[in-house]
Amino acid sequence: MTTALKTRQILDNAQAVLAIEFIAGAQALDFRKPLKPSPAVQAAYEVIRKYVDFMDEDRPLYSDINRLKEVVQSGEILEAVEKVTGPLK
Repeated sequence: MTTALKTRQILDNAQAVLAIEFIAGAQALDFRKPLKPSPAVQAAYEVIRKYVDFMDEDRPLYSDINRLKEVVQSGEILEAVEKVTGPLK
């Protein structure tokens, strides 16, 4: 049981890290405009921006991270990317 609980905590932490990285990546893309990302990156970006707005001023990110963590858990970003690339293995 301890191993199962630890594994669950590890997965939860990894999903939070992915959410933070996705937020940072979307923000970086906004700063690099008019640079055009690949279709797969654009698909991921569109899902991310559906849930997290551009940060034009400093703000607490706790709710954004938690919201995007739920999106990571749902697989919505992966599904959007796979519509462009085909199945990822």
